[in-house]
Amino acid sequence: MKRASSNGFTLIEMMIVVVIIGVLASIAYPAYNRYSTQTRRSDAKIALTQAASSQERFYSDCNWYATNLTGARACGAAPADVNARLNLPATSPDGHYTFLPITAGNIAGGCATFSCGYTITVTPTAGGRQVGDGAFRIDALGTKQWDRNNSGTFDANENTWGK
Repeated sequence: MKRASSNGFTLIEMMIVVVIIGVLASIAYPAYNRYSTQTRRSDAKIALTQAASSQERFYSDCNWYATNLTGARACGAAPADVNARLNLPATSPDGHYTFLPITAGNIAGGCATFSCGYTITVTPTAGGRQVGDGAFRIDALGTKQWDRNNSGTFDANENTWGK
């Protein structure tokens, strides 16, 4: 008695393959999301580093730091003049983060005016993929901090800007 040859897969075999693919996807997708979130943080770091560099160039030209990021570049008439502008965009290069207004002074508190320091902060863009990831900031001394828990406070232990 000859046995008929089987061409193809049985339903059981197909279901086993589907289950295996489902298990692999359930492990890989969350890991991919974590990796993507971490990678998009570089957008904030790039934006802050560029803004800090622009502030230092501005200081060498005007003898004080700019009070505004956007608008045509101008020194203004005096420190803290609202017309002291850097001519930068209001968002990070990839748009994942939005700049907050520049504040006078530095994080450590040794300076309180635009003639000696500044602090620049970015927060995740509303409705974007980074919402809930926390804000980043940099000051005139180069201190970098991340609000890792999105609590509104920047912990001194977070000077690494996150990994």
